[in-house]
Amino acid sequence: MLSRKFLFRNRWAWFLQGLPSFARAHALFQAKRATMTTAVRSRALWDLCVDTAARGIEGAFVECGVWRGGSAAIMGLANKHCGTRRKLHLFDSFEGLPEPSAHDGALASSYSGGRSSGKLETIDECVASREEVEEFLFGKIGLDRLQTEFHQGWFQNTVPADAEGIGSIAVLRLDGDWYDSTRVCLMHLYPLLAVGGILILDDYSAWEGCAKATKEYRAQHGITSPIKQIDSDSVYWIKETQ
Repeated sequence: MLSRKFLFRNRWAWFLQGLPSFARAHALFQAKRATMTTAVRSRALWDLCVDTAARGIEGAFVECGVWRGGSAAIMGLANKHCGTRRKLHLFDSFEGLPEPSAHDGALASSYSGGRSSGKLETIDECVASREEVEEFLFGKIGLDRLQTEFHQGWFQNTVPADAEGIGSIAVLRLDGDWYDSTRVCLMHLYPLLAVGGILILDDYSAWEGCAKATKEYRAQHGITSPIKQIDSDSVYWIKETQ
């Protein structure tokens, strides 16, 4: 009986928050087991992905920071629901988070056990294997392997090297937490975001470094698109100009 109550409070509560769209509710129900985000963020992610299809925005769905694949599942299921054949690009070290740097502040340093040198070495937080993610996305969720491309490694190595082969991006979701991770993704992937495409920052209000990197990038490139709040931590904006 306790396990049933626990399940209802979690996955079934997410299902209810996805209604009245059954497809969205079912996606949230499936994703709950493999994400650390909120139901509000997951619902918004579905809606924003579907919105790009409704507005005819071309390009891939790209996620940087996959963990166990919950948000990737929502993006892939939204793609399937809309009947589009977008490629889903997934960037992750599959070793957990690297060390934060001085840009990320005291909270990040404390979270990392006092490590804040910015080294590309795992702090053993947010760890999930690629095999675990593949089993979830392809075995349990039923996404198409041919539409999904993994970019395994630290962002600083994979993003600059692989960005050129992605082409246009319709939705870019960044969940790398730290300053350096956010910065390298914005530098190399934001220019690929189509006009009318959507950038989602999962950690904008959660980690000091993410907000700092974003504000610097917007100022350097004259980006004035309004930042819209999703929940207490997450934001997005729609790219207005190239």
